[in-house]
Amino acid sequence: MKYLSLFISLFLLANLSFAQEAGTLKWTFNTSDEIFNTPAIGADGTVYVASNDHYLYALNPDGSLKWKTDIGYGMYAAPVIGADGTIYVATAGIGKLHAINPDGTKKWESEQADGWIKGTPALLADGSLVFATAVENFYCINPDGTTKWKVSLGWSEFSSPAVAADGTIYVGVNSKGLFAFNPDGTVKWQFKDAGSVQSSPAIGADGTIYVGSTNDNVYAVNPDGTLKWSFKTGDQVFGSPSIATDGTIYITSYDKNLYALNPDGTEKWHYTSKWFFDHSGNVTIGADNTLYFVASDTTYGFTLWLYALNPDGSFKWAFTGGDAIKNGPALADDGTLYVGSGGGTLYAVNGDNQGMANSPWPRYHHDNRGTGNVLTPTAIRKIDAAVPQTFTVSQAYPNPFNPTTHIRFSLNKVSRVQVSVYNAAGQLVSRLFDGQKSAGNYQLSWNAAHFGSGVYFIKVQAAGVTQVRKALLVK
Repeated sequence: MKYLSLFISLFLLANLSFAQEAGTLKWTFNTSDEIFNTPAIGADGTVYVASNDHYLYALNPDGSLKWKTDIGYGMYAAPVIGADGTIYVATAGIGKLHAINPDGTKKWESEQADGWIKGTPALLADGSLVFATAVENFYCINPDGTTKWKVSLGWSEFSSPAVAADGTIYVGVNSKGLFAFNPDGTVKWQFKDAGSVQSSPAIGADGTIYVGSTNDNVYAVNPDGTLKWSFKTGDQVFGSPSIATDGTIYITSYDKNLYALNPDGTEKWHYTSKWFFDHSGNVTIGADNTLYFVASDTTYGFTLWLYALNPDGSFKWAFTGGDAIKNGPALADDGTLYVGSGGGTLYAVNGDNQGMANSPWPRYHHDNRGTGNVLTPTAIRKIDAAVPQTFTVSQAYPNPFNPTTHIRFSLNKVSRVQVSVYNAAGQLVSRLFDGQKSAGNYQLSWNAAHFGSGVYFIKVQAAGVTQVRKALLVK
């Protein structure tokens, strides 16, 4: 009985320590200028931070510096990580897109020089990137840095773009509403009722586009450009929406409120914070649907708050730092939350989730790579922690499929995992994952909505072993 009591005490103490750990500071890393946007996280856990001091930083998960590269100009936009590990950063000043190799060396810089780029670029399925500049141009840049196309919309304020499964590109334009572009740069439609849109669009599982406006509304727009519904908030909406697994839309307004909206546009609940939301008010959704977001005292610019709420809107915990946060949090697979500040500090905060929700749009710009593309998997989902005896890969299912199929695999030890898709000609068409995973059973989904009918081969490599599974896409 004595030992049982001791065991229970130790168990309760361990759980209390774990509970207290959430919301506490893990480490900080200081740059020499403001960090305006959300960090990107690579498949190996490397954290990429763009600072206004001209440097792109690569940090190990323990906060130590891996490398830093001088881009030459300050950066308002968040980094974007390509399927091959290339890091893309857009600059203020002369306004160019830079490609950086995973080792920190420069790959190329784009040829245009149109003035600063505030919005984060979005990746298309073929590896090209789209973004807008301050001189009214909307660009598409090829994977080698050359210009694919550009169009002018006659206004200098744009949101960060988002890319749908069929390749349609959505971008908000100040005073002109929401635009939909075809992949070739032609305009598909314009939704003028949205007015001035600085909120980056989010795309739901059924293709609905959600976006906030400075006219105090949240809009749900059908893929054909017609209005589905609108919701009136108490003030301007600068933040970008996030979408949970059950379809709930989370979005913040400048009236200090975080709104939870049902898929039909009715209010589920709202939470009033102590401080204001502006462009930093983007929600990140954890695997258990915990909501993480940032609010700052924008009047004085020195107070930083990182909140965690339960899915019902009740308060969970908050972390406060010494200077105002300029962006929403990134959430790593180990539960660490990364947020940058106006004072140039990157904060790593202990969270209480093992990665993000497997939902249609769990955070700003969709995923930890910052792609803004709905085709990119949010994560490999761990479905069973039991340690298998061998490395195995199941057949893709459903098969034939349209447009999504699932791949399950089991790891008997910690391994680097690479999941790639090849067409019938043996050409690499998609890199679904490349990074380290612990022992366990996993599932990854491939959305092939932007690919043509035919036979594809899904190659899974781990621990020096390669297994290939055939999948038939029929449209």
